[in-house]
Order: sequence, then structure tokens, then C-alpha cells
Amino acid sequence: MREFKKSKDLRDFKFNRLKPLYIDNERTIKKVYWICKCDCGNIISTRSDSLQSGRVKSCGCIKKEQDKINLDRTTHDLSKTRIYKIWQHIKERCYSHNSHDFCRYGGRGIKVYNEWFKSFDTFYHWAINNGYKENLTIDRINNNGNYEPNNCKWSTYKEQANNRRTNIKINFNNKIITLLEFSEFTKISYHILRYRIKKWIREYRGNVIDGERLLHTVERRD
Repeated sequence: MREFKKSKDLRDFKFNRLKPLYIDNERTIKKVYWICKCDCGNIISTRSDSLQSGRVKSCGCIKKEQDKINLDRTTHDLSKTRIYKIWQHIKERCYSHNSHDFCRYGGRGIKVYNEWFKSFDTFYHWAINNGYKENLTIDRINNNGNYEPNNCKWSTYKEQANNRRTNIKINFNNKIITLLEFSEFTKISYHILRYRIKKWIREYRGNVIDGERLLHTVERRD
């Protein structure tokens, strides 16, 4: 590559994506720095020798473009992974009438954040930056809300079970808890509790069940 002296006027030259505009007097002491305009429109200050050697080719946009290419390759390779299947499933349950879950999601007006719907890359970035792990599942904070960044989190299966809209609520020790939590607290099998209350649960449909009554009902029959 053609070599220039420090005092050489570089304004007549272009180095990859960078066009020198004028010397950066604030930074030029022992080394000469040039203010350059990148093809993408950004302005940067960089050393003359870095320009001429090719070490600096752009304002950083070349690296960003390459990173995106690498990400596209990576996310494409993820098409058979669990996180990709989660992304597919949330779209199916909200928009596919053939999904057996549609009535509980799309049928209730639940939608998917538009940027997630259009791009797995966007969903993948959000998931990785917000605690995704292989043992966690996507959970909506507000069960009547959409699948969107501000309304979703990664939860254990137990946490998600406790957050279901269809959960049976128990009033016990002046607290409202789920039947699953009641089962764990009393050490009574969840399936036994479900069996004991199945004949009188309709009386409480949509309301909170008296935990003491439930406990006495189970104790009387054991």
C-alpha cells in the first residue's frame, strides 16, 4: 500500500470506507489523527498510520455487518433447538386455528409482539438477555396480556403452573395461594386434593376456596 508522510494531505484519498476530511488537532501530538467520514455517514477520528495500513477500514459498521451475518448463521443453526420451538409455539397458539391451544390464546385475543412475530433473531436476543435457560419456560406476567417483552419472563414449570388463569385459588392462613402451593404446605398429594374437591368445586367456580374446609374434608375421609 502506498505510504504517506505524516504531513501528507490525505483528503485526496479514500481508505476502504473512510474519507479523510481534516486533521484532528485535539488528538494530534506525536501521531497524526484524521477526522474521517464513513460511507455509512458516521464521523470518526483515527490515526493516519491506521488508515494507510488498512487496520481501520470503517467507523465500526463493517464489524456490525459481519456480526449480523454471524448471528444469522447462528440463529439459522438454532432451528432445531428448544428455544426455536418455543418461538414457533407461541405464534401457533395465538394465530393458528389448528392449534389445540388456540382457544386459550388467540381465541381470547392474545397476540405476539410484532417484532418477535417477524424475527426469530429479535426473540432470541430478548430471551438470551432476559434469563433463558433450558429448564425454563416462557411465562406471561399478566395472563390476559400479550406475548411481548414487558409482559414475559422465563419461569420454572412450577412458577408457571402457579400463574395459570385456570388455577384453583385457596384462602388459607389469611393468604390466597394456589392448590399446588396448598398441597406443598399441607404435604397432601395434589391429586388427592383435586379428587376430594371435584364434586363440590363448581360451587366455588371463579371464587376462592376455603382452605380450612378443604383440609377438614380431606382429613375426615382419610
